[in-house]
Amino acid sequence: MTHQERKPAKPKKHPTGDSTTIFSYEIETSRTRKKLPRKRPAENPLALRGTQALRTRKEQRKRSVEEAVPCLRDALTSSAETFHITVAEAGEVTVEVPREALAVLMETMALIASGRTVEVIAKSMELSTIQAAKTLGVSRPHLVKLLDKGLIEFRMVGTHRRVDVASLEGYRRREQNEQAQRRQAAVASAIGSTEAEGLRVSADTTAGLDAYARGELDAAALRARTLARYTRKAAE
Repeated sequence: MTHQERKPAKPKKHPTGDSTTIFSYEIETSRTRKKLPRKRPAENPLALRGTQALRTRKEQRKRSVEEAVPCLRDALTSSAETFHITVAEAGEVTVEVPREALAVLMETMALIASGRTVEVIAKSMELSTIQAAKTLGVSRPHLVKLLDKGLIEFRMVGTHRRVDVASLEGYRRREQNEQAQRRQAAVASAIGSTEAEGLRVSADTTAGLDAYARGELDAAALRARTLARYTRKAAE
């Protein structure tokens, strides 16, 4: 027994038959000490309900955005230069929106539905390489490679690069168009392979694939929607 293991001795009484009380001493060491189980902190049901409610609100908001994008796209197929949007939360107030603003709104909501972060920047601005990389959703070294290849215009201010927003937007649109073409080709190949095997593609599946081809859903969202649909059918 080491000196550190010793603790102050605790007196222990042993009653006897007469009025005399005999005292003995018991030494507690690390070997004889019992470890009490640690109690886990109790889960807070209010916090759990709050987290669940927040997740539900996010899912509802995402579904609302996904439903609004096709409506806005259909509206933009007309030749009208202005559109009227009714804001229910402002007492059914109807406002007039120019075609350019509605196009920006549609594109913004499509990006939000796909899980991307949206930031509105004026085309006349110039961005630093960090801001430009954030706008594209890429790393700064990758953006510098794009600048060095001449895919995006920039100018030097001292030793720093300043990226032209219009050129950045042009590059992003080209990338989106190429990505859309790759998605459409993948969807057409998947549908063709399925039909070649004598299987029928349901309307719900076709709608999900079309949304993926338009960029409204990413691959993870498409899988989640498909899984939820089959799970619901299995439960029915």
